[in-house]
Amino acid sequence: MRHANTTPAAAIAATRRAVGLPRHVRLHNGAQAQIRAVRSDDAKRFGGFVAGLSAASRGERFGRGFDACSPATLVDLVNVDGIRRVAFVATLRLDHDEEVIGEARYDVNADGDCAALTLVVADIWQGQGLADQLLDHLLGAARDAGLRRLVGEVPSSNRRTIRFMQRMGFVAFAQGADWAELRIELKRGVASRMSQAPAPRPVEVVRRWLDNQLFQFGF
Repeated sequence: MRHANTTPAAAIAATRRAVGLPRHVRLHNGAQAQIRAVRSDDAKRFGGFVAGLSAASRGERFGRGFDACSPATLVDLVNVDGIRRVAFVATLRLDHDEEVIGEARYDVNADGDCAALTLVVADIWQGQGLADQLLDHLLGAARDAGLRRLVGEVPSSNRRTIRFMQRMGFVAFAQGADWAELRIELKRGVASRMSQAPAPRPVEVVRRWLDNQLFQFGF
């Protein structure tokens, strides 16, 4: 029998993910972004995001030598079923649209209890805490879905990303000259890393609520 996470923050986060509500986050530089499920109308936004990545970041995400997404690839990337293929994007609010600045997704393997993850953040937004927020959101969704583990591949030379994933709870269990494979066991009933923070004081709750209202209305 599956044991639900009973901490209030984790329960609220799981409910918001289930109904598709965005998660508003403040980055280290003060910018506000939102994390939401990818939508079929994100193809153009996602194309711009991929085109803006450095060659190194595109290579880590899609493989060496990758240049740009074809229209067919973009359609495939933004049309996910939310069950075996789950994807979230981080976006910034523009005047009349959104800009994608990060992506996190997993694809469930044939055994049904393990998934391969992908995570990438726009180069100019790296180091702002967005990768932590995206991966934490993805881990929560995977736990909600009852997955047992997530596995990711990282170039062995990318020590920064390997250290980041280890800080988020992943363990490197296979490493070759080119790629390292990291995995995390998803224990049921365990709150997400960011849901375990101390409860905010009432004034902080009010301030965050006001910040979200201003963000939603574009002020």
